[in-house]
Amino acid sequence: MTRMLLIGSWMALIPVTGWASDENPAPDLAARKESVANLETHIAQREQRLAEWGRDIVELDARIEKHVAELVKMLAGLRDSQDSRTKITQLKKDTIEGLKRGIDLYARKRKEVRELVRTGDGEALADLGKIDQRIITRVDQIAELAKSVPTHEDVDKYESDGGSSYWNGYYHESSRVSEDWKQNRRDTTQSNKLREDTNKALQEAIERLDQRRRSLKELLANRELTKSARDLYTTELGQIDAYQEHLKARLQDVTVGGGDGGQEVGSEQAYDIEALIGDARKDLREDVSLLFRTYDQFVRGRAYLEALKDNLAARKEWLEKNATEQPGGQ
Repeated sequence: MTRMLLIGSWMALIPVTGWASDENPAPDLAARKESVANLETHIAQREQRLAEWGRDIVELDARIEKHVAELVKMLAGLRDSQDSRTKITQLKKDTIEGLKRGIDLYARKRKEVRELVRTGDGEALADLGKIDQRIITRVDQIAELAKSVPTHEDVDKYESDGGSSYWNGYYHESSRVSEDWKQNRRDTTQSNKLREDTNKALQEAIERLDQRRRSLKELLANRELTKSARDLYTTELGQIDAYQEHLKARLQDVTVGGGDGGQEVGSEQAYDIEALIGDARKDLREDVSLLFRTYDQFVRGRAYLEALKDNLAARKEWLEKNATEQPGGQ
């Protein structure tokens, strides 16, 4: 008898009980022992390949996190000048939108991994925790950028333009609208909108966690749950309070603000930074795509390796039971 194993795009016909049929007489004991040795070599080769994919995942993940952290730190330390007007704030807004899209990508991958855990892949539970951590990191980075935008400052609207005159015995000094006041107004308008959007997104995330808590409690009330599903839901339920507190802390950070510091940049420098960030975001999209493809390979390879090991165990069990019964056996 044989069992067909379809793993992703890989198909392997692996006999799991016996090697003989009416059409194919049983091979001799030496051939069976040799097949065990061959399968052990095959398993060692797949283990090596799986380890390579694992190292690739770790290295890619570390590279992605390093580059994102560097970009966020650089951008959070900059602010607009009268020359750049609102260019830097707009770059921060665009970067925040990019980070949100990154969260969406990780959230979709999380659903896939969660399903693996729910259906019995216990090793994927640790992967689920790593994805959650990446999502939390992106939330922190969004908050860092949002709170770095300038807050309102009390700036005099008018300033002297250097002219003066007398009229009917009265001294009159000419004035004009202050450029500092104009810049502060531009900063405040853009910053308030960015903070409002970020606050709304964080509040919605907190509400989704509340909904998720209620859903998990309902799922756990089902007595027919498999052990893997129950363990998953219990773990997730235990994490929700910590996630909510973290989001609430970031919401407070954004609300309070405090981004009046930072290095002012001119117009040309702002456009250079825009080009730098554009290239970096393209690199990051490619790296994240490669990370997820490599992870998918790793998961398929891990399942395939487990099937090979199960097959090896079945072959060894057969040999143990039948070796002494064969002519010329031990």
